[in-house]
Amino acid sequence: MENDRKHILLLSSWYPNRSAPFLGNFVQRQAEILAKDFQVTVLHVVADSTISEQEWHITERENLTEKIIYHPKGTHFFSRKKERDAAFLEGLQSIEKVDLIHGHVLLPNCYLFLRAKNKFNCPLIITEHGSYFRKEKRKKWDLKEKFLLKVIRKNIDQLVAVSEVLRQDLQVYFNTEEIATIPNPTNTTLFFPAEKKKKEKFEFLHISTLDTSVKNPVGILDAIQLLHDKGYSNFTLTIISDESSLELQKIAKEKDIEELVKFVGPTLQTELVSYYQKSDAFVLFSDYETFSIVLTEAWACGIPTITTPVGIAQHIPEYIGLAVKQKDSLGLAIALEKVLNGMEFDSNAIREYALQFSDETVLQQLKNLYQKFNG
Repeated sequence: MENDRKHILLLSSWYPNRSAPFLGNFVQRQAEILAKDFQVTVLHVVADSTISEQEWHITERENLTEKIIYHPKGTHFFSRKKERDAAFLEGLQSIEKVDLIHGHVLLPNCYLFLRAKNKFNCPLIITEHGSYFRKEKRKKWDLKEKFLLKVIRKNIDQLVAVSEVLRQDLQVYFNTEEIATIPNPTNTTLFFPAEKKKKEKFEFLHISTLDTSVKNPVGILDAIQLLHDKGYSNFTLTIISDESSLELQKIAKEKDIEELVKFVGPTLQTELVSYYQKSDAFVLFSDYETFSIVLTEAWACGIPTITTPVGIAQHIPEYIGLAVKQKDSLGLAIALEKVLNGMEFDSNAIREYALQFSDETVLQQLKNLYQKFNG
């Protein structure tokens, strides 16, 4: 490693690990792009009920070191906290001088971010990704969450939101703070348009956790049923998720649309590319999103989107795709029908729009932000 590289300590409440390999993969992506210009160390602690002592998993690649520490889970709140704190403090002891700490996702681990700041006496930048700052969620914060956020907000040197929607939600709570907006990075080298092959059926694609509280996958199936009842059968919908789709499969069967809907399980990012490239339109019907990386990946592949105005899709130009209202399955069905009937989009223009979220663009924005703390 070059000695003159600034050392960034990256911490996160969400990060890929052996029990949740896709959790916070967008945070890992940011660590990877930062390593192009900085020395980056990731420290992440994970509770594991199957072990009785700590297990350290350390990976090193060029300027990126990932330290994942698995620790015993503990049998109650205090023992769980004791095990987590011990693992984190031991992890901190293994790290030399740090120039800047970049934390991601305040809850539930923000108090650990503060401990790192106190140890290294350096600036603390926080990028928020979570949806718990929206109005209906803030009302449900428990006493612990309220306490943690009250303590940490006095010690953040810079707060960053990944979208304007999230920035507005954060502003309500951090009302005296200057909040920057820097998106999640998208690997536009991996995700790119491919020449479409002639095929018999139009292909829609949906990728999400299928969380019924925000993603509204049932609403998508309702729209598909409306098209089916109207006589459309010249299309398929592929639904990809790293969570179970069994309940949705049952619903699709009940709606008599199982022949139109294909379900795919956990899929590596490198394998997702081909699904985007062969699809004709991407569908997102969420009630709320703070960002939505699947949209930028679809755009990078030149694929139009049919989406609710959530996250980075709050205001999108018409040449990118169609906008529909939340919970309006009829409106979604109408939009799907328009695309099925030959509505055209310029793949190159969509791809160009996606480049604002490229690794290179986001890295430059992060470097500009870090520049403020060089002194």
